[in-house]
Amino acid sequence: MLIVTVAFFIATSVIGVSQLFLMETPWSGLSFLLGGIFAYWAGSSLKLALYAPNWRVRGMGVLIAALFTTCGTAGMLATGTSFDAFGHPMPGYAWILAGLIAGIQGTKRRIYLSVPDASEK
Repeated sequence: MLIVTVAFFIATSVIGVSQLFLMETPWSGLSFLLGGIFAYWAGSSLKLALYAPNWRVRGMGVLIAALFTTCGTAGMLATGTSFDAFGHPMPGYAWILAGLIAGIQGTKRRIYLSVPDASEK
């Protein structure tokens, strides 16, 4: 799964840096770079939340994933970021979806130790 992570970050870096230097304003390139990072973190925290030991940790992981996804998407939409994918113009939020998938696929499943809640005593 390391190949998914490396491929996503190389593609994010190449597209984001090219947008930084080729566009009139640097905001679309910066939002593309930050949006890609936030999307990967969101996918990673979502996968880790699915295997968490209790509902509190799962809920917190889902909230963190939602927060990162919202921040990345808001940045992309606010700057109007888009990119070309094989000759087709794609909106920036398509890269957010790609980052979510890369984060889910690129994160290993962790085995957590069960910590008893205060209510289980």
